[in-house]
Amino acid sequence: MKKVLCDINFILDIFLKREPFYRSAAEVFRKIEERELKGYLCSLSFPTLFYLLTKELNREKALKTLEKIRIVFSVAPVDEKVIDMSLVSDFRDFEDAVQYYSAIHAKADCVITRNKADYRDNRIPVLAPDEFLALLEE
Repeated sequence: MKKVLCDINFILDIFLKREPFYRSAAEVFRKIEERELKGYLCSLSFPTLFYLLTKELNREKALKTLEKIRIVFSVAPVDEKVIDMSLVSDFRDFEDAVQYYSAIHAKADCVITRNKADYRDNRIPVLAPDEFLALLEE
């Protein structure tokens, strides 16, 4: 089974129904929910998602959303190794570096994001949701 780490924008596209990104992200989410894929979120994503979701939803809805996300996704840990690798990386965005190295640490097959340009390492593929779905169809 393919293991994928999804980034924060992927989750926000789904739960805030951001077009034109919603459909492909929702399809990947469905595959994770139905256990066709093993989905991970970086542990760092949960507090960040809570903060961002409460800007759009009330606190209770944000917590319910995170509960659903946690049921569907496994948590990729952030430990000293992930932080150390992120600190010396060439990533412009430290949060992206932490998510990427968390994916490597979890042995994910790829990272799914719309923000591909900020990912500087090529140990595992970084794909947009629509690109990932196209690869699954091949």
